[in-house]
Amino acid sequence: MRVVSCTPAGRRRYLEALVPHLLAQRHVIDEHHWWLNTLDPVDVRYVEEITARYPDFFRICRKPPEKRYNIGQNIWRFFAEYVEPNTLYIRFDDDIVYMAHDAVENLVRFRLANRQAPIVLANIVNNGVCAHFLQQAGLIPASWGEVENFALDGNGWACPEFACKLHELFLAEIEAGQTDRWKLPSLPLNGLRRFSVNVISWLGDDLCEVPEVRHAIVDEELFLTVDLPRKLARPNAGCGDALFAHLAFFTQRPYLEWTWPQLITHYQRIAQALPLEHSWQEPTIKLLKHTAWRYGRPVRKLRQSMEKRRIRKAA
Repeated sequence: MRVVSCTPAGRRRYLEALVPHLLAQRHVIDEHHWWLNTLDPVDVRYVEEITARYPDFFRICRKPPEKRYNIGQNIWRFFAEYVEPNTLYIRFDDDIVYMAHDAVENLVRFRLANRQAPIVLANIVNNGVCAHFLQQAGLIPASWGEVENFALDGNGWACPEFACKLHELFLAEIEAGQTDRWKLPSLPLNGLRRFSVNVISWLGDDLCEVPEVRHAIVDEELFLTVDLPRKLARPNAGCGDALFAHLAFFTQRPYLEWTWPQLITHYQRIAQALPLEHSWQEPTIKLLKHTAWRYGRPVRKLRQSMEKRRIRKAA
């Protein structure tokens, strides 16, 4: 069976961490396809250049985003071309910044052994539902706040400070060579409830007969995690020993990029098998920026309120 991976692409600063991991998995993945849905010329040029450099592995599928659709709907338009028989597909977000050396192989093995599940979710550091099970396993401190088994959990998804602490902890585990303990013996998610689709896998034979793939525009995440398993009466499943790390949700990104801009650089160096570079100033600057962010929150809320009021008046 062919293994084809794909990524809605993309932001260059994140792809520079993802690409080395993908290239290291060519013994498992036959081809990787970029679902090119960005209009940023710098990002487009990077995807084109990296594809030209590895033409035997990378491919580009172009579908410029349409303004009438949201992000999930725009991504869904690509699925019609990714339902070939006898093909196993893996979809990575463009800000998947870490893969355990055996993550893809374990995901493929689990996917083939669990054909009843239409969608398989990997074990992802910084994913709301996965964070719940990682906390239950004692890997995420309870003192950070409880993470519920819910895609949009207030800590695991919505809280940027939680994401920051999680990345600090996981980077330390990578440096210490202790990431294997983050692999879970099982990932018993509720297969009929929503989860974030940062890394998922499906079989072309499963989706090729689903009418919505070719004849409807749906929101990718909601359809795959809620509607599809109910429609087929086949719950989705999770693979606990396929370990990945996801940089940030939109709820976390502004805080992380302002308080800790070096975070993506750390993951880029890990992807390139380079030692991490720690500046003695980094923790201090991060703490100062965190304090400024916390005390600046009322000002930001006021600005947002005033902007919404201005937009309503203009309308």
